Amino acid sequence: MAVTLTRRDDYEHAATLRIDGGELNLFGTDTIGAIRETVEDVPTDVSVLVIRGTDDGGEGGLTAGIHLDEVKDLSTTEARRVMTDLHGMMDAVRNLDAVTVCCCGEYALGAGLELAMSCDFRLATEEANLGLPEIDIGLVTGIQGGLLVRLVGLQKAKELVYTGEVISGTEAEDIGLVNDAVAPGEYEAHVDALVEQLAEKSPLVVQMQTRVFRGLRSNGVESGVDASLETIAACFDTYDQTEAMAAFLESREPSFEGR
Repeated sequence: MAVTLTRRDDYEHAATLRIDGGELNLFGTDTIGAIRETVEDVPTDVSVLVIRGTDDGGEGGLTAGIHLDEVKDLSTTEARRVMTDLHGMMDAVRNLDAVTVCCCGEYALGAGLELAMSCDFRLATEEANLGLPEIDIGLVTGIQGGLLVRLVGLQKAKELVYTGEVISGTEAEDIGLVNDAVAPGEYEAHVDALVEQLAEKSPLVVQMQTRVFRGLRSNGVESGVDASLETIAACFDTYDQTEAMAAFLESREPSFEGR
C-alpha cells in the first residue's frame, strides 16, 4: 500500500494525504506506521489536510480497515502492539495543527471509520457504507469509541457498536457522524468547495484555532476556555489579524501571509 503526501496546486497551505491500497484500501500493519509517519511529516505551514483513499472520481472510498488475514493469528502481545500503533496513528491525526478533512467517499469501515472520526470534517456520498462491524469479527470497538459517543450520543453509539450495523451516508449525516452526505456526482465538487472555504482563511489563525479545540478536548471545557483567552490575545500580535480586520472594515478580500 502506498501512503503519499502532496501539496495541492490550488492552495498554498493545503495538502492531501492519500491512502492507496487497491480493492477496499485494506491496510496492513506496516501501513499504520506509514500513515503516522506521513502525518507527522506534514509541513508546519499546512493549515488544511485532506485525507482520502484511492483517487477514483468520487466512486472510491477511504478504507475498509485492517486486512484481517494479517491479524487473525496474532498473539495477545502482538495484538496489543498493533492496537497501540493504530491508536498512535489516529492520535497523530488528532494532534495536527492543521484542520483535517476526511473524504469517506463510498465507504469507511472499522478502523477506517475510526480514522475518519479522528478528523475535523467528514464527507461521504449519500449511499456510502459506514460502520464499526468489529463485534461481528470477535472484537470490541474501543480506540475511538469515545469519539463516537461525542459525535452521536451514547445510545446511538451503543446501537451502532452492539449491532455492527453499517449505515448509509445519509443516515450518518442525520445522526451527526458525518458533516455532509452528497450525491456521487456532486461529491468531488463539494469536497473542493469545503477545502476552498477553509484554505482561504488565515493559515496561522486556523492553526491557532485548532490548538484551542485541542485544549478544550484535553483540558476540559473550563480549563480550555481559560487557555483560549491567551490564544485570542496572541492573535492581535499577528499580521493576519491586522489584515483580516482591515479587510473587513474596508469591504475587501484579505491577503494573508501566515504570520
